[in-house]
Formats: sequence, structure tokens, C-alpha cells
Amino acid sequence: MSHTSKAILLLLISLIFLAGCKGVEDISMTGISGIEFRSLENNAIGFSALIGVSNPSSASFHVSEVNAKTMVDGIFLGTLTTIDRVRIPARSDSSYRMNFTLSMANMLTGASSLYSLTRKKQVNIELQGYIKARSWLVTKKTEFKENRTVDVPSFNQ
Repeated sequence: MSHTSKAILLLLISLIFLAGCKGVEDISMTGISGIEFRSLENNAIGFSALIGVSNPSSASFHVSEVNAKTMVDGIFLGTLTTIDRVRIPARSDSSYRMNFTLSMANMLTGASSLYSLTRKKQVNIELQGYIKARSWLVTKKTEFKENRTVDVPSFNQ
């Protein structure tokens, strides 16, 4: 392989690498719905939710990890995590069902806070943490801070 062809190959690999890095910040969360309780074990609550995601970029991603400190109406509940791998196609606007675990900082305080929240119609959820996304051979950790008002699901069914 000649020196010129090696340089062209290196340039092409660099362009692919840069294209894989671009766009993770363009992803936006468009909504949370369909919350379903799954389990209550030790200091953790398991649930699933439909997460609306808009990806206007030309690159698809696999979300491999989410980790966020969680506050509801100003009360710190704990850390929200998921290890579900979700593929987000390029130029898409869809909802994805993901399983989450909320590891409570203090089970007694958290349980009483959650009980009082079930009596409300809407709550303000603040999430601050990171999302790890992978595109091609590149893994990127993106910090986020999300603040939303959501409807409290009814458990009286």
C-alpha cells in the first residue's frame, strides 16, 4: 500500500469517526408515558416507561446506559439507572419501552415521599446525570439535566 493510499484510508477512517461522534447532543427526549410498576426489592423500585426520543441526526445510536440523580417536587429520591440497550435509528421520532431501577437514598423517607406523590395529579421530575450512547466504534458519555412536569399514574385500577 502506497503512502498516498494510506493517507486517504486514514482520512476516511477519521471522517467516519467524526461522523459517529456528531449528533449525540441533537437527541432530545419528547415525553414520558405508560409508566408500569414492576417490582419493589430492598431499596429499589423497578418500573418500565415509554420514553419518547427524537433523533434528527443522520447517525443511529445504541443507548447503553442511563444514570441520573432523581428529584421529585424538590425531594431527592435516589439514583435512576437502566442497562437496557435501545437502538435509536437516524432521523427518527419514536417511543421506546425501557426498564428502570430507582435505587432509593433512604427507603423510609423515599417511601413516604412516593406515597404523598401518589395523591397528586402532576409532579415535577428533575433528572441530572449521563447517558452513554454508542455509534459505530465510538462510545460517548453525554451529561444532561432534564426538568419536566408529568402526570402521576393512577394505581387504583
